Amino acid sequence: MARITNVSGQSVVVNKGAAIRVGDRIETEVGGHVHLRFVDGGRVSVRPSSRLQIESYNHSSDKPALSAIKFRLDEGVVRSITGAWGEVARDRFRLNTPMAAIGVKGTDFIVKAVPGSTSVSVYTGAVLLTPLAGGCQATLGPCLNGGEKLLSEDMKGQMLELNRQHASAQLVPAEGVAQSRRTLVASGESARAGKTLNADTPSYGDIGADKAMVSELRAATAIAVNLPPHTGQMVWGRWAAPMEGDSFSQTFEEARLNRESTVGNGVYGLFRAAPVEAVAGAGGVIAASPAQAEGTASFRLTSSAASHLPEGALKAMPARVNSGSLTVDFSRAAFSTQLSVSGATLGAESVRASGVVMSSGVLQSRTGDAFVAGALSNDRKEAGYFFEKAVPSGSLSGITLWGR
Repeated sequence: MARITNVSGQSVVVNKGAAIRVGDRIETEVGGHVHLRFVDGGRVSVRPSSRLQIESYNHSSDKPALSAIKFRLDEGVVRSITGAWGEVARDRFRLNTPMAAIGVKGTDFIVKAVPGSTSVSVYTGAVLLTPLAGGCQATLGPCLNGGEKLLSEDMKGQMLELNRQHASAQLVPAEGVAQSRRTLVASGESARAGKTLNADTPSYGDIGADKAMVSELRAATAIAVNLPPHTGQMVWGRWAAPMEGDSFSQTFEEARLNRESTVGNGVYGLFRAAPVEAVAGAGGVIAASPAQAEGTASFRLTSSAASHLPEGALKAMPARVNSGSLTVDFSRAAFSTQLSVSGATLGAESVRASGVVMSSGVLQSRTGDAFVAGALSNDRKEAGYFFEKAVPSGSLSGITLWGR
């Protein structure tokens, strides 16, 4: 079992789809396991017998100094996969334990906190671990006081450990690597755990427990549909090599250039052109653009990519988005969308979702058979979203761009 306790001290049992807010504390009991999905696509897996506090989670593209992502792990084990906000504000991302300050440099990592010891392992990216002392408690990002130690993904088979016997963290052999690999092979979980879980990956005793989170984020293959070219206000950036058939996304560095981040799923991030400076009209009131003032608008699909990860498979298979529709009701701040998707291993599937349009232009589903998160361009003439859906044969995911 797991519980959420808010800043007022009220506690409720965690149910699927429950909202998590800044200030909330997530506590899991023996056998309890919680996956958190943040608005920017970041993911955190809270493993059994753990206690995690969400101290900050906000982002400002206009004022980066106001961005802040901060977690506190009082005890237990968590795995974190950085989302779009953490990628663009790496100097403002921190995870603290009772002993250590861990600066996150855009990565996939695991932290274990027990009385008298903190250890960290990295799947991808890098972290900086510093003893939690002096000014490290209240700061964000890496704490640089001369006691920091770096751990990166190329340091295979090693982890950082800080305990009461040492003034700084020590590089030690990763915990449970050989045992974890043997267990996976023997149980058949290696096929379902996702391609990032390998013999060089430490587990802290629970390597398969968050395999669903990994498989959703690490799908290896996708195929794009040939559609009219997109005009470019909305751009998908990727944090890895291009997927098969993906002809329209850009590298993270290219996508973020002169653009602001919106949402992401850990593999892709959606960026949009920065807003044009608003001009005040008579009486100092900022006039709404025609796109913002109108009632309902229909968008056409301009680019898409999708993949199907069969149950038990290590590699995702290509899928095709055959058609789609997206309608935004600006007066009600709501949207609805549907896609027709097919693939050799998938068969025919549909994606249906509806939800809210936030004041920032971010789209987030509330109902339907799939999870959808995306954004509108600042002139409200383009859009993009990613989708994720559990299907009988595994999972379906993809990205889209829209125009009108």
